[in-house]
Amino acid sequence: MKKLLFSILLGSSACAMLSGCASAEERAARAAEQAAKVTKALEARDYKIAVNRMYPMKGSSRSVSYGYSVEVRNDSLISYLPYFGGAYNVPYGGGKGLNFSERIGSYRESLKNSGERQIEINVTNEEDTYIYLIKVFSNGNSSIDVTSRQRDHISYSGELEVK
Repeated sequence: MKKLLFSILLGSSACAMLSGCASAEERAARAAEQAAKVTKALEARDYKIAVNRMYPMKGSSRSVSYGYSVEVRNDSLISYLPYFGGAYNVPYGGGKGLNFSERIGSYRESLKNSGERQIEINVTNEEDTYIYLIKVFSNGNSSIDVTSRQRDHISYSGELEVK
């Protein structure tokens, strides 16, 4: 009886280990597929980062409702981001804030040792000059740091939407 119980337990744990190995392989394959999609989107300069959290320079972080994003389409940056923070010299009523679509002034991308891609985008509109520092990991998780001349620094986190 003990041998039967032992063999049943041994068989079920071996089965669990084998299915665990298969799922680990499946997870690795999905991660590699996701990394390939992320790389393809970044190299094509055709991607969108859906923002889910914001980190103002002063104050606590806040969740962001659905719909806010930063999008790169070839030579244009489409920024639709909420802003909380100090503004120094902006048009009456607050101006556009971080909601605009403009041609990219400069675009530099580098690959870090950790597999993270770092992208620096400079863009200017009639209100201000902005630097968007975007960090994208192979799984699509992203962070965006926005620095401007007329407003306090602000950061966002989100996820790259892959097609």
